[in-house]
Amino acid sequence: MFDLVLCNARVLGNEDADTVAVKGGRIVYVGPEVKFASTRAVDLHGLTLMPGFIDSHTHILNLGLSMNRLDLSQETTREDALEKTRKYASKSNAKVVVGYGWDETLWGEKDYITHKELDFTEKPIMLYRKDMHMAVLNTSAMKLSGISREAGVFSEESMRDVQWLSKPDDAEITAALKSAGFRAASEGITTVRDILEYRTMEFLMKIGFPVRVFGALYDREYARQNLTKERWWGIKAFLDGSIGSRSAAHEGWAPDNLKFSSEALRNHLEMFWKAGMPVAMHAIGEMAVNQAVQALADQKGPMRNSIEHFELVEPETLEKVGDSTILSSQPNFLQWSGKGGLYENALGKGWFGRDNPFRVILDSGKHLAFGSDTMPIGPNYGIGLAVNSPHHYQKITLQEAVSAYTEGGAFLLGRECCLGRVKEGYFADLVIQGEKYGKDTKGIRLEKPVATMREGILTFGTWDSIGSRS
Repeated sequence: MFDLVLCNARVLGNEDADTVAVKGGRIVYVGPEVKFASTRAVDLHGLTLMPGFIDSHTHILNLGLSMNRLDLSQETTREDALEKTRKYASKSNAKVVVGYGWDETLWGEKDYITHKELDFTEKPIMLYRKDMHMAVLNTSAMKLSGISREAGVFSEESMRDVQWLSKPDDAEITAALKSAGFRAASEGITTVRDILEYRTMEFLMKIGFPVRVFGALYDREYARQNLTKERWWGIKAFLDGSIGSRSAAHEGWAPDNLKFSSEALRNHLEMFWKAGMPVAMHAIGEMAVNQAVQALADQKGPMRNSIEHFELVEPETLEKVGDSTILSSQPNFLQWSGKGGLYENALGKGWFGRDNPFRVILDSGKHLAFGSDTMPIGPNYGIGLAVNSPHHYQKITLQEAVSAYTEGGAFLLGRECCLGRVKEGYFADLVIQGEKYGKDTKGIRLEKPVATMREGILTFGTWDSIGSRS
């Protein structure tokens, strides 16, 4: 007897199948409908069944904190963001008011928030920009930290010097992770590679997180004896910053945006490789991207490393990417790729439409895995942007985008034998979408899953809402 049979389904990418059977958390049958004895049978009434999404680059704790603290990501004007901050500060009992997600470019502006705009209160305020590579502090927060910066704007290393101001306590971490877990499952995510601190992983192991987590530990926290292959994918290293904070290693920008010399980077990476730990290298500007590609060319053997973001890519650099290098990119970054958007305003017309070249990556036969970087979390948001991009360098098909968010992630994690496909022998990590999913790609950004399951167990949705018959 099977544990679960899903019938009358539209199995995405498999027109010959309408039934999936599950036993012991694994898929044991995919094909035309057959009458199976099962503990639970569910008629999907034509709903779309597809693999669970694998988000290859997340920050789960930051997601949860932004949900439970001050979230500015939906504010469409500077005035709205500041007014929401005022109201939150007047009600909050927190020692420091911490907010997330502001983005001046989505307001049609170029100027960052400054400390003077936040000096309406004596309460310390720290607001992280959407990319988390910059924060603005008001005067009270700078006094509390003992560090001052012009306009209260802190980025990269200087931001890390004041990050203790926003450090959550144990109760807040637990609450944030629970909020983030529900949100991730509600978006159809069943597995993540999370970029995180060791302490966060300890909490994830305690609370019974609904999403399968593989950790990438920040290199500054590396402690070889504490890492196990069951939980840890590898190490995260930064080669540069971000475009929004002007800290990416881009031609003509500050030379020290590139954080390593080639020799120093090689020595840094060798330390992890000798311990058998792959490395995820954050590289956004074309100078950092080129350096990452060159460094990974020196790594021999089957270890799969990744280049994170991979936004500004010269054609000759892409040609040098090796077979064991996975390009871990974020299709939701295309929100800044339109006319008059961040990429054009910050980089000039020379890069317009050439950033995030997913079409070229796939045509070159390179490995592509999609993630969200939680900007925002939600695979369908990024998939919709990628399949509807007006730029040839970026535009890919629905099948290609879904594959990058499923099979691509499984390959990155070294789990292509059991994750990322609706196939016999694979884990029953599945998403149920609407019956028209993908038929009208213009609406896919707004598509929300009906239900999500990990190893055959619902993590989001209810059987009754789908149409269960026991």
